[in-house]
Amino acid sequence: MTRLLTILLLSSVALTAAPKLEIKRVHQKEVEATGAPYGSPGGIYFKYTGLDPFIMYGLEYSHDMKTWTRLYNFGTAGDNTTSPLLHWFELPPGNCFFRIVQLW
Repeated sequence: MTRLLTILLLSSVALTAAPKLEIKRVHQKEVEATGAPYGSPGGIYFKYTGLDPFIMYGLEYSHDMKTWTRLYNFGTAGDNTTSPLLHWFELPPGNCFFRIVQLW
């Protein structure tokens, strides 16, 4: 009986919702008649789900998954949030990996 309770407790801990990160790509709009670009330049924003409320988080990136650099910090008031639009010139060059870390 003790083993069964231990297994259930550990499995419930393992199945708790971990924070998830989704990358949304935004394109710059163009005038249909002339094809000239207008509005905000393109970029990406991040959609976060499964966060703990009232906790500080940081978004980090890495090119080799060994050294991580903080892109920006954000706080939450609920379990879902969206980052500001990050334009292409504000992002790190080349391919990279992103992760969410809990700061406090």
